Amino acid sequence: GDAVWSTEYAARRNVVVKRPSHDSWGIRKLVFVFCDDFLRRSYELPLWQEWLPVVEPILRCCGVDPRRVVRCLLASMPPKTVIPPHHDSGYWVSRTHRLHCAVVTSEKVVFRAGRTVATMRRFGLEPGRVVELNNQAKHAVSNLSTELYRTHLIFDYVDAAEHVPPQIRLSVGDALVQTRRSIDLLAERGTAPLAPHFLVIGAQKAGTTSVYEYLCAHPLVIRGKRRETHFLDWRWPLTESDDDARSPHFSLRRAWHETFFDATQHFEHPSLVAGDSTPSYLLASHLAVPRLLRIFGADCPPLVVMLRDPVQRALSHYSMIVDESCTPAQRKTRGTAWLRSSFSDIAADELRHLVRSGLLTVTSSRDADDQDASFRSSFDVDATKLAAVLRDLPNSHGSHSLLLRGLYALQLGPWLEAFDRRKFLFVRCEDLAAPDAAARELARVQRHLGLGEHPPVGDLHKHNARPDKPPVDPAFLDDLRRFYAPFNHALYALLGWQRHQRWDD
Repeated sequence: GDAVWSTEYAARRNVVVKRPSHDSWGIRKLVFVFCDDFLRRSYELPLWQEWLPVVEPILRCCGVDPRRVVRCLLASMPPKTVIPPHHDSGYWVSRTHRLHCAVVTSEKVVFRAGRTVATMRRFGLEPGRVVELNNQAKHAVSNLSTELYRTHLIFDYVDAAEHVPPQIRLSVGDALVQTRRSIDLLAERGTAPLAPHFLVIGAQKAGTTSVYEYLCAHPLVIRGKRRETHFLDWRWPLTESDDDARSPHFSLRRAWHETFFDATQHFEHPSLVAGDSTPSYLLASHLAVPRLLRIFGADCPPLVVMLRDPVQRALSHYSMIVDESCTPAQRKTRGTAWLRSSFSDIAADELRHLVRSGLLTVTSSRDADDQDASFRSSFDVDATKLAAVLRDLPNSHGSHSLLLRGLYALQLGPWLEAFDRRKFLFVRCEDLAAPDAAARELARVQRHLGLGEHPPVGDLHKHNARPDKPPVDPAFLDDLRRFYAPFNHALYALLGWQRHQRWDD
């Protein structure tokens, strides 16, 4: 009878599953197997074993092993109901096959499908007929009957057993907690690891904002309360004096999680993740690395490291600092030290400082008469001096390290010594310039973070981009490129970058 379609029946004999769009159209359902949109799990509902003797012969006739089914349900469409033209979306759609078996129907049911709305045409589905539907294409149904409920058995399956996600067998009384794309067991609330679940670090003005914004558009990512938490550098809750005296019950990871992330959402939905996108962690390795080790040990969250042509990065950095249109709050964080100095003067002053600190040592100069460090000199690097240089940097503003932020191999050293290389994904800012390339890089980032690929909606555009840069003497830029060249090549060797990935080839 009609009672089997009710939510009350599902709660009493099965498990309640939400299908928001279909529920809004009034489609009744009896669910046997269901997966989340990213094929992380497939849930076998209590009624599956009861109905399997009925369903299995249909599957076998279609050459489908029931163990490869990730969704199976009866869907009953009320009379005088219209499902408008639509297409299914989500990670699961392109990785599964959709079959419809007509159970109860009539000539007054109009089913149309096509690549586009304009090309949709009608297909007849008499009772007992099974068809494969490309549900990525447009399709629509109109039940023009005044009495009959159009009922189909619908199932989705993967091609091979090794592609079947982990299967969870549910019992009557189990409850699911769903978002549009995720499904968790109610009993699993509060069991997920605390945020952050990934880190985006890198050179300032190298695309960290863009990548973070792209990731926040993924259905399984929850935006944090702040993009840049700075928890590992200047917002670290412990001082040197109380570092070991704090109560043993104090959890640094919980403090990070509860201060900067949506703890309620993460408690309710263990499948959802969040990230910290603080670019300064790359430079501040003397702070970030030991603190990350203290919280996670060697098994830190996956990291995305953003890098950019160091000359272009420095120009963009300088442009941001001297931009007069910034707000008072932005001016406070950007600093005022560079406002009355030229790009070349700031770079030259920093070069002299790095030589005085012992981090760089002049080995030769292209100018015979030049006894001091210049951008025409060659340098050796003493990485043991890096920590001391970093300790002298200000934490309160960003008007520093115009040159140092571009010495990527030097900055990466402490990170790669502390954590497994497989934790890192390196992304060039330049590869985000064109929408197609940005989409490919985003998919690579999503895979690295363990997220199912989720294509962006609309074109990807740069965030926090700065189109105008101050005029700089081209000859000085050439000198700066020559200065960075050997340091860039050290990075290429470290990361195994090919010629097409290099900035100066």
